[in-house]
Amino acid sequence: MTLKYLFSPIRIGNVEIKNRCAVAPMNLGAPMYSEDDKWPKKTIRYYEERAAGGMGLIITQFIRVYDKLACYPIVGLYDDSLIKSHGELVDRVHKHGTKIFHQAALMGGKIHTGHGEGVSSIYSPAYLYRPRELTTDELDMLKEKFIDAAGRGQQAGYDGVEIHGAHLYLIGALMSPATNKRTDKYGGSFEGRMRFITDIIKGIRQKYPKYNIGVKFNAYEELEDGIDIELGQKIAKYISGLGVDYLHVSSESTTLGVFSKFAPVPTMYQPRNNLIPLAAEIKKICPNQIIIATGSITIPQEADTFIKEGKCDMVSLGRTIIADAKWAKNSVEEKNITPCIRCMVCYQQLLTGEALCCSMNPYMLHESEQELPLPAKIKNVMIVGAGPAGIRCAVTAAKRGHKVTLYERMPYIGGMIYPGSRPAFKKDVARAIEYFEKEIKSNKINLVFNTEVTPEFVEKENPDVLVIAIGAKPIMPQIVNIDSSLVVSAIDVLRDISKYKKGKAVVIGGGDVGCETACHMADNGFDVTIVEILPNLLEENKDNNLKLSLLNLIKEKKIKIFTNTRPNAVTPQGLEVILPNGKEGGINANLIAVAINQNPDSSFIKNLALKAEEFYIIGDCKEVGRIKDAISEGEKTGRWI
Repeated sequence: MTLKYLFSPIRIGNVEIKNRCAVAPMNLGAPMYSEDDKWPKKTIRYYEERAAGGMGLIITQFIRVYDKLACYPIVGLYDDSLIKSHGELVDRVHKHGTKIFHQAALMGGKIHTGHGEGVSSIYSPAYLYRPRELTTDELDMLKEKFIDAAGRGQQAGYDGVEIHGAHLYLIGALMSPATNKRTDKYGGSFEGRMRFITDIIKGIRQKYPKYNIGVKFNAYEELEDGIDIELGQKIAKYISGLGVDYLHVSSESTTLGVFSKFAPVPTMYQPRNNLIPLAAEIKKICPNQIIIATGSITIPQEADTFIKEGKCDMVSLGRTIIADAKWAKNSVEEKNITPCIRCMVCYQQLLTGEALCCSMNPYMLHESEQELPLPAKIKNVMIVGAGPAGIRCAVTAAKRGHKVTLYERMPYIGGMIYPGSRPAFKKDVARAIEYFEKEIKSNKINLVFNTEVTPEFVEKENPDVLVIAIGAKPIMPQIVNIDSSLVVSAIDVLRDISKYKKGKAVVIGGGDVGCETACHMADNGFDVTIVEILPNLLEENKDNNLKLSLLNLIKEKKIKIFTNTRPNAVTPQGLEVILPNGKEGGINANLIAVAINQNPDSSFIKNLALKAEEFYIIGDCKEVGRIKDAISEGEKTGRWI
């Protein structure tokens, strides 16, 4: 086995973990919590699936230790009546040889449903509202709640507890000089800020001496007066000296949002493994302490190398095992791994109050529905369009036993994912193409490139089933001389930038595609200007993390921006625009890339569909959507055929 470091056992306290792979604690979304604060059955299945998939350790999501403070709907361990529910989860995980720690936490002032009760009553980028300050007596009481919850966890059969001291929730806010402005025994100095977590650790050790303890903490905060790496090392050394069994190294980039190279949930526009340097700095100062690293660790070979080089002892995987519950098992067996493309769709769902989901894995939180039904009849299936919808439909239909031929008019697969994966900063999206190629090959799907499927072609082939997944076509804006030879589609630029002569370029449209195209052009030697008619770039992008990281790329690449600016006409010199003040202006350019919207070719789709008795229209040619929508629809259609 080549991954000998990642898949070697390790002891945490008095338990042996079969490998170095841990399920990171992740919020699964408000719909995944019950009003009685017990584990929902679907959530238990989610964790069991990851245990069955070969993970060595599971660290549960946030479990509150007290029910009388402001909180989201969440799982609790504050009362003996909840122990049975936790015992069921533990039993389901243990039967697969996986260990499990519960994460003990309280929110404090970092809450979106009200003002909350915080460490200090201050305005901070870490909070949406100014919290009420907890009294000394209340903090005395709350630390006992953490200790009591650990005892209940031990009764439920957990292998240990992770104390949540990260992300500026209650304990994290107490440890941070940015949020702890107290003058009582819980503030005023480093020792004061550390008193709360110190008393919890000592209390658990005294009452439950055989129970294992881990601590998750911020080794860095992108916040004025927050924790820097030097202070992070000091905190780590102090906590390690209290005799904990591991340190789980994280970071904070604040609630209201500022760009951070140490973002706790890095996007596709940031490097993978971005928190490994923090873990390595903590390992230097605590060489004998087990260090768990996190931060977009998605490639097993890279994880193995980090452990080999002594940068960490274990890796904590969040979105990675959302995309593929069998990531660990597939890594060992060298099978195709469903990649996390770091698109942030999962987090967008959480922000809108929905359950966690995944673009690449339609069975996230639907694990019990994965078994494929056998078809009543084996059919010849023609699928037109090898984008994500067409490929997923083809793979699912083929797995069920159908004979599938997949036609693509281009010399490559992926549909819009292909041009979207060409920029250097979209390497994780490119992994989706590699994944699709392996799936097509392993499921013996007949793939035909460079073929324009017409109604006459369908009539000639006479398939039992026709699936139309041809995507949509770019729309050109209604401006003067838009048919000029200077004008191209942004998709064509992304698809093959080598066709275009370097020089001055204008990108019309400041949405995701326009901004990515501008960055890609800048990386390839173009002097780029973005023209956007709306007041801001990425106006329709609701994910603050994605927006911040893409805007940072634009800033780094020194791309010029015109907002509130309307394209008026293409001229031999470039683009004429109407500026925010209503006056005309001009931008010199030898290339104008249009990145606005796309529309399905409804007439062609209709004519194609009429040539088959059983037909389905899926993906962007039905309604332009996200990768998640295309893959989910392709999966459903593949099951229906």
